[in-house]
Amino acid sequence: MLLLKDEDVQKVLTMPITLEALDETQKEIVKGNAATMGRIDVYLPCDRPESYYRWALMTGGAQRDGFVVERMLSDIVSWPGQKGNQRETKHCIQPGTYCGMLIMFSARDGMPAAFINDGFLQHMRVAGGAGLGVKYLARQDSHAVGMIGSGGMARTYLEAFSAVRKITEVKVYSPSQANAKLYAKEMSEKFNIEVSPVGSAREAVKGVDIVSCCTSSIDPVFETAWLEPGMHVTDVTWDETEPGFANAVDVAIKMGESTPHLENSPPGAFYAAHGFLGYVAGQPEEKAIIPKRPPREEILKMPSLADLIGEKAKGRTSDKQTSWFLNLGVMGVQFAAVCTVVYNEAKKKGIGRDIPTEWFTQSIRD
Repeated sequence: MLLLKDEDVQKVLTMPITLEALDETQKEIVKGNAATMGRIDVYLPCDRPESYYRWALMTGGAQRDGFVVERMLSDIVSWPGQKGNQRETKHCIQPGTYCGMLIMFSARDGMPAAFINDGFLQHMRVAGGAGLGVKYLARQDSHAVGMIGSGGMARTYLEAFSAVRKITEVKVYSPSQANAKLYAKEMSEKFNIEVSPVGSAREAVKGVDIVSCCTSSIDPVFETAWLEPGMHVTDVTWDETEPGFANAVDVAIKMGESTPHLENSPPGAFYAAHGFLGYVAGQPEEKAIIPKRPPREEILKMPSLADLIGEKAKGRTSDKQTSWFLNLGVMGVQFAAVCTVVYNEAKKKGIGRDIPTEWFTQSIRD
C-alpha cells in the first residue's frame, strides 16, 4: 500500500493531467461506466465555543480506472459573522492544520492500494472542474477574469482557466486587501499577465468575461444584477450565488449531484452548510448554530455536464448568452479519476512510502 503526502502529489500532478482525467471521467459517466456517491456529513457537538465536529464522506469510481476512492474529512467547523454575511472556518486539532484523507481500493481484487493526502489534490480537482466548465461553456474569446477571493482555490482556478482559454487580464477582490495584493503579485509573475487588486466584488466583475467565486462564504458574494451579456460565472459552491440564479442566466449547467436528495429526511438529519445532507447529534440549542441550506429546486432541475457532453442538454449557442457552471457534484468519481493518475505516476517514478498491505487485511470475515 502506498502512502502519498501532499508534497509527493505535487511532484506528479499538473493541471493538464487533472483536466484530462476529469474530462475522460465525464465520458465514463455518459456511458454509464461510473458510480459516484454524493457527500454525506455527520455532526457531533464539541467543546469548542460556537463550533461543531464534522465528519464528511464521499466516494466513487469508474470502470476505466479500476479503483474506488473514499474521501474523508475530519474538521472542527464554525460559521462566524452575522446571518447573511457568514463564512465557514475549519481546522483539525488547531487552526492551520487540516485532515483530509483519500483511500484507494482496487476494483479488480479489493486490495487497499493507497493513502493520499487530499490538500493539493483537492485544490487541483476542484479547479479542474471549473476549468471544464469554462472549456464547454465560456465564450471562445474569453480573456478577462473577475476573481472574488484570493486563497488557494483562486490560484488553482486561474491556472485551470489559463489552460483552456488565453487569459490576459484578472481583477481580484478580497476582504483582505493584503491578501488581494499578494495574489495579484504572485499570479502576475506566474502567468505573465496583468492582475489588479480592486476594492469591491462589484468592481472585480465589471466588464469581465469569466466571473469566478472562490470564497469560504456560505452567503451570496455575486449578485444576479451584476450579470452582463456573454458573461460566464463559476464558483465553489452554490452558496455564492443568489437564489434563482439558474433561471436568470441563459445556460445553467451543474457538475452533477453533490449529495443525496431526500424528500423526507431521516430523524436528526437536515441539509446543512453548502447544502450537504448532514446527520446531526445534539440538543436544539446546539443544532441552532449550524446553517441550514435546503436544496434549491432550480439546482435540482439543472442539467449536468455529462448531460451536456452526451448531448442531452444544450450549451452556449451565442456569444451574447450568459452561462453558469455550478462546480459542485460527482466529487467521489472525480477523486477516483485524479487519484488514479497520481497513483500510477507515483508508482512509475518510485515516489511515496510503502506500507505493508497486511496491516489493512484480516483473516476474520467481516
